[in-house]
Amino acid sequence: MSVILICIDEDVHSARQYCKMNNSIVDISRPLINILFPNRCSFCGRILEKRSCICRRCLSSIELIEQPFCPGCGAPLPAGLTTDENSCNQCRDLTFHYNKNESLGVFNGKLRELIHLYKFNRRRSLYRLFAELLLKHKMQYIMDHDILISMPLSRSRYSERGFNQSHLIAREISKRTAITFYGNVIIRKGNAQPQSKITTRKERLSNVTDLFIIKRRWREFLYKKNILLFDDVLTTGATASECAHSLFNAKVRNVDILTLARALRGPSTV
Repeated sequence: MSVILICIDEDVHSARQYCKMNNSIVDISRPLINILFPNRCSFCGRILEKRSCICRRCLSSIELIEQPFCPGCGAPLPAGLTTDENSCNQCRDLTFHYNKNESLGVFNGKLRELIHLYKFNRRRSLYRLFAELLLKHKMQYIMDHDILISMPLSRSRYSERGFNQSHLIAREISKRTAITFYGNVIIRKGNAQPQSKITTRKERLSNVTDLFIIKRRWREFLYKKNILLFDDVLTTGATASECAHSLFNAKVRNVDILTLARALRGPSTV
């Protein structure tokens, strides 16, 4: 009876978390939890057979970025345009230290909500879904590189969030492929405001004040390697560019970026 009362007082996610933490009652309570609180899609409410938070139908509505897209920042280009660097109105007036970025999809709709669930609502298990999607749509791009590195968080941001969202996804990609993952290569010093909280492009470009330092003991492993730097969202590309600049100072051969989503600017963000 105590288990039932606990489940009623908590939401579905909390109830399932409670059972995970109390191994002694897991076998008894799991069937009851599944009956009282079936696993549902966070978007449409459809009951899910597998442990997830999104159904296949909602997942298929994510706006993927496919060719043609900008060879620099990875933003989608209007149909009929060639992948000419001068044709992208997202980065035409910008210069990056990295070579190029490719993103899974546009930072809107359900992809944006999923990323927010992952980063800010502690739905950490989503890293497996994100890794699966990236491998499905970006496998060749990933495997064209020698080493996969995740974008570091500042110490204060890590303490606030409790985990590095990019690290978990990149590590999972490495586990499922042959690409080498180094997860603790770069130190990030500073506490710049998250780009997602800044509304104008001009402010975002001037907001990159954090310092990226490549740990000395890793430099020999990075020397003349083709690096793929993973982050969750590319907004202006300024933060990724500064991180890439530090990697080039460590004598890597090349730096490309892989991201879950590309944020696109409109009239209100110029």
